[in-house]
Amino acid sequence: MVPCDLALEHKMGTLKAANDLLILGQFEEALDLSKNELKGLPDDKRDSRLAESLSVVAVQAFAELNRWQEVLPFVQDVFGGLEKIPPQVLQLCIALHAKMQDFAPITMVTEAWLAAPGNQEAGGLTRVAETYILLVLLPHSKFDDIRALVEGHPIIMEDKRKAFLQLVETEDRSVVEREDQTRCQGAASANKEQGASYGAWVAMMSWVKSSVSHTSPSRHVTTAVLLAVIGVVLALTLKKRKATTGSRQDMLTTLGGKLAWLWQQLFAPYHLANS
Repeated sequence: MVPCDLALEHKMGTLKAANDLLILGQFEEALDLSKNELKGLPDDKRDSRLAESLSVVAVQAFAELNRWQEVLPFVQDVFGGLEKIPPQVLQLCIALHAKMQDFAPITMVTEAWLAAPGNQEAGGLTRVAETYILLVLLPHSKFDDIRALVEGHPIIMEDKRKAFLQLVETEDRSVVEREDQTRCQGAASANKEQGASYGAWVAMMSWVKSSVSHTSPSRHVTTAVLLAVIGVVLALTLKKRKATTGSRQDMLTTLGGKLAWLWQQLFAPYHLANS
């Protein structure tokens, strides 16, 4: 066996060992082994399948160690620039940043990668675009960005292009329908609340009218004062409601308590004395 073959066999053995360490949960050891092997690769071998495979192991180890912020600087250093990252490694980076809800850096990197002249190969660009659309753009309802991406890269495979555009149209309609439904439910709820408030007001005024018609003239003053106090309490309670975020039920409970307390303190003695 020639020395070149021996060296390749050794490196492939190192890759298998790093992958085994990753499977066994020895993430620090897997990362160190991958990084050391990548450092030993000459610059003209940085775009090889071996470098790509070792980087995949290293990225997974970074993620397991909760050191995911180090991934983009690491792959940039390995491949000599973010636009030179192999498609499979970039897909893994997109998935990792999407999982961690860290979208700004990976969006910048992916957009630059998609625009780089050296990445206009149909298979790799389509795979990266698909991962980017499904994990970053679509969850944020960036439908115009998806259309621009698909239409701006004609080399994207035709079947994927049609699938992306159909998916965008379906999701766009779904969002509009949900917004319309929410708007209709909000209007119905507001109308219901307004109707309930008006009904309560009508009931109160009917009770007041009945009370006034059945009281003696000497008690009309008491009833008039009661009405004035009710008006003040209503005004103060509604004003307070605007300044707070309490529920309607809390407001009604507070209002009812205030009215009951005022009746007992101010008017119940006169009512009992005249009954």
